[in-house]
Amino acid sequence: MLFTICLFLGVARTLAGVMEPMNYYQYTQFQAPLSWEDISAKGLQLALASCQHSFQWQRWNCPATDFVKRSTSPADTTTDREGVYVTAISMAAIVYTLTKDCANGVIAGCGCTENALNVPCAHEPEKALEQYEKRFGTGSGASAHNQRVVGALVKESLQNECRCKQPGPAPGQCLEEECVAVLKPFESLAQDLLKMYDDAIQLDNTSSNLKIMWQNIPLDTLVFMEDSPNYCEPEATGRWKGTRGRLCSKDRSSSVEERLSCQQLCRVCGYRARSQHLKTERRCNCKLVWGFRLQCDVCVQLERQYTCY
Repeated sequence: MLFTICLFLGVARTLAGVMEPMNYYQYTQFQAPLSWEDISAKGLQLALASCQHSFQWQRWNCPATDFVKRSTSPADTTTDREGVYVTAISMAAIVYTLTKDCANGVIAGCGCTENALNVPCAHEPEKALEQYEKRFGTGSGASAHNQRVVGALVKESLQNECRCKQPGPAPGQCLEEECVAVLKPFESLAQDLLKMYDDAIQLDNTSSNLKIMWQNIPLDTLVFMEDSPNYCEPEATGRWKGTRGRLCSKDRSSSVEERLSCQQLCRVCGYRARSQHLKTERRCNCKLVWGFRLQCDVCVQLERQYTCY
């Protein structure tokens, strides 16, 4: 009996130790120093996936080779509309990733302003933007303006996220809520950038632009300097492959961009939309035989596929 009591007390002390709030020293042991290589890699991966989804049915479909070239050599490749977009969404994704990692306690030396152990932790994109500018600079001219546009967009992309701090006596009732400002999902921010891409304005690439008062251009407007190249044709170094051989769609139940893709990718570029049937096989009509063995039929499905040719 004495042994049982001692054992119970020992377990209770252990559980109490486990349930004790984590102190600041213990908390920081799980954090890593800020690594711009990791943050940039995660951010660019997020930006590329979003870019390719947004431009899937456009003549410039955000190919990875071109995206990497534009995002890693912005001084040479950001003067046209697509280059400005790549730079903008790359910056937004990096700042977004840094902001969330700080708030989640992944990175040492950043996080909630008042208390690193505050849960939930509010997102602070302004601090992430300061870190970004220290690392990458602020640019000049059109580049500096576009960077301010992205910074303003990220700072405005906050929404309240609330949780119940004190539940009420009735189910689903809450006597006290706790709310913090967090960034909207990145998809929402990317949609805002896509609209800015569509509405971007072109400035003449002349010396007179050096005298432009950039503060007179709204902070919701991206600017670019040069016309886009002909994306119908492949680029000499392989950054994009042109539209010959690209798939297009006439699905009436799809988005407007997808429904008009054969017109935009094929006919506008001087090609025809060639139709062919694609045969696919899949398992169907599956059922359990003798209660343990799965038996299925093979169903053949014909799909109509359109290709620029």
